[in-house]
Amino acid sequence: MALRALMPNRTTRTHLAFLALPVLLFATFYIYPIVSSIHLSLHSWDGFSPSMRWVGLQNYTTLLGQPRFINAVLNNVTWVAFMLIVPTGIGLLLAALLDRGIRGESVFRIVFFLPFTIPAVAVAAIWRWMYEPSNGLLTTVFNLVGLGGLAQNWLGDPAIVNFSLMGAVAWWTTGFAFLVFFAGLRNIPTECIEAARIEGATPWQTFWKVSFPLLWPSTIIVLGMSAIDAMRLFDVVWAMTRGGPAYSSEVLATQMYDLAFGRFAMGQASAVAVYLLIIAAVVIMPYIYYMSTRVTESEAE
Repeated sequence: MALRALMPNRTTRTHLAFLALPVLLFATFYIYPIVSSIHLSLHSWDGFSPSMRWVGLQNYTTLLGQPRFINAVLNNVTWVAFMLIVPTGIGLLLAALLDRGIRGESVFRIVFFLPFTIPAVAVAAIWRWMYEPSNGLLTTVFNLVGLGGLAQNWLGDPAIVNFSLMGAVAWWTTGFAFLVFFAGLRNIPTECIEAARIEGATPWQTFWKVSFPLLWPSTIIVLGMSAIDAMRLFDVVWAMTRGGPAYSSEVLATQMYDLAFGRFAMGQASAVAVYLLIIAAVVIMPYIYYMSTRVTESEAE
């Protein structure tokens, strides 16, 4: 009788049956790769040998002593700051301008969002041509307006290559921020806006005091996705510079790829992956928790 009482009832068994497949998929495609990467990071292996050699934490300490790895970490942190500020700010500005009901709104919506629909490799090809130092679009425009002295070797100079990449990524990703903010602005109750106008608020005061606080859910989505995109940035950087020149534009994802499939140092590549996971967790998770708290407080108000 006691054993029967411990058995799950029919409803519980149904819930467990529906949860079994998602849990299995999560464990297979999320938990197992993490555990496998951690295990591999403690070994030396070239990807072909039948056995791996245990090295403990040597891969981690070796990476910490390499200026190349430290530079990649700093580049990732810079990318996070850039993605949180520039594409997000431009997207919010464009959404606020378009929300004022200007003529040709539908056309502008398509124009602003269109770059986000282009594959990353195509974006890289477009901007490689634009940055071409002899006959690229930027150099040609500078020469036509008499500012040829400002033309640079945009992707070949270590001092400016990261700024050049950021220009391409900002053009590519701003459309996502714009679309989310624009949808958020259109979902704000018109009564709130009208009440502010009746009280004599200026357009800036209406936006800053009324619209922007109500955009917290949209802001969380945009900032969260921007931070994640910055940490997993790979395709545009690899397609445009392969981390060069002299590793100056390298990020952790491109270094991990180079170590794994260029130098066949699978253990060090896995250690880079574990470092990337830790940095992403330390940087992004507190933000997600903080912003979720702000949403709860905003909804309560």
